[in-house]
Amino acid sequence: MNTVNRIFIPMVLIGLITAGIIWACGENPAILAEAFSNTFFSPFGLGYTIYYATPLIFTGLSVALCFHAGLFNIGAEGQLLWGSIAIVAVSHHFSQLPVFLAIPLGIILAALAGALWGLIPGYLKAYRGSHEVVVTILLNFIATTWVGYLILYPLKNPNTQSAETEIISSTYFIPKFSNAFSWFGTELFRTTPANLSFFIALFCALLAHLILYRSALGYEWRAMGTNFTAARFAGIRTRTQTLCLFVISGAFAGLVGVNEVMGSEHKVIEGFSPGYGFSGIAVALVAENNPLGIIASAFLFGGLQTFARELEFLSDNISKDISIVLQAILLIFIACRPWLAKRLLKQRGESHD
Repeated sequence: MNTVNRIFIPMVLIGLITAGIIWACGENPAILAEAFSNTFFSPFGLGYTIYYATPLIFTGLSVALCFHAGLFNIGAEGQLLWGSIAIVAVSHHFSQLPVFLAIPLGIILAALAGALWGLIPGYLKAYRGSHEVVVTILLNFIATTWVGYLILYPLKNPNTQSAETEIISSTYFIPKFSNAFSWFGTELFRTTPANLSFFIALFCALLAHLILYRSALGYEWRAMGTNFTAARFAGIRTRTQTLCLFVISGAFAGLVGVNEVMGSEHKVIEGFSPGYGFSGIAVALVAENNPLGIIASAFLFGGLQTFARELEFLSDNISKDISIVLQAILLIFIACRPWLAKRLLKQRGESHD
């Protein structure tokens, strides 16, 4: 079953289950159609869906690359925090740079900060044999603490009591879709936070696809995922490739800061990530770790978040937390698919007998 079927068939089932949940909450299931229309067929809803999908593309790619080599990067949450704070730090020290230097520098440093944080579990896994799941989870806590300190003290916004950094220099701003479309005399995506970092995410997905399936490097990664021991005996430098994978994965996760800081909020707010790093795991699994499939998968999860916001607005008894329930139901369907496929094959075999 291809990625499209893996995504849209469960969506139909999720729609039926959601209708039952809404009915059980005392609401009219007809609001589902209005919420769906507002999510995907209005500029406002589509803008928010793109905004939510952009970081999920980055974190989905971060997780998927390691999955292909049989490795687990659970540290995207910490890597994206360092990528975000790095943008504020460079703006703090180099606030007078012109736009044509500031924007590329911010993007590069966001990726570099995430890559350096990914280097730690990569080195410990490759050269010390440490389990990458344990290391990356612990590093998430360390990143949260250190970045929290930077937000509250060295880079704190002195004009507010909120836990947030100073505003970055305007030369680091990436145009929002609304600004870009205003150049053509239209107000499409007006008041939405969707910005041009979405195209950076698409480029990264295409780049990851080409590396994985059109290069010797990607072949070696996939060989490691098929049989790590055989890959090592075949001459693949598994230690070097492990280190390389975690660095690249960390760089992808760090780019989340481009969407959040340079494209939307223009500052780092403590707790700004609703779990993008962990949601990226689900995004990668639904897409079967296919970089191009991750685009569709991220749109699905981003759409679920926007859909939940619309349901909360239209209903008196439903909160936006229903998006978490819907994501869980989706993952249950995906996890059960191999079992259902075996059951169907078994039933077909029995019917032929």
